[in-house]
Amino acid sequence: MPLEPGDPWVSYARTVVEIVRPGEGNLVVRSAPLGVVGEWPWPWSERVHILTAWDPGHERLSEADNRRRQMALEADLRPMGDAIWVAVGVDPGSGHREEGVAVAGLSEAAAAALGARYRQDALFLWTPAAWTIVACTGGRRLASGWSIDHGS
Repeated sequence: MPLEPGDPWVSYARTVVEIVRPGEGNLVVRSAPLGVVGEWPWPWSERVHILTAWDPGHERLSEADNRRRQMALEADLRPMGDAIWVAVGVDPGSGHREEGVAVAGLSEAAAAALGARYRQDALFLWTPAAWTIVACTGGRRLASGWSIDHGS
């Protein structure tokens, strides 16, 4: 399904996500044409989800409120995921920035349910084959390829 102007998924599709990996070097992930993928940077082939609790729906909360929500999300994730890293998503078109986490070891259903609990529209699902925007409720998804840069 093509994206129409005004659809919030336009912003999601152009979002660039930096994953902070202390001692290993950061990763900067962005979408690429479908079928084009980079070299998988993890020692496993398991999926990685990128979630946030920031700015649910159309709300724009204060930084303090967003950070409180994010801390609660991370507390919920700790017993569920195998590994968690700090992540920051930025829409280069608007400059909108949201702090979040990248998490391994979570099923797609569990990730979507957690996103829905924090009133998020969507999350990112990253696999060796695709970078996919997945609705937290409903069945909408938008898959693309992906590329990475190794940040600082």
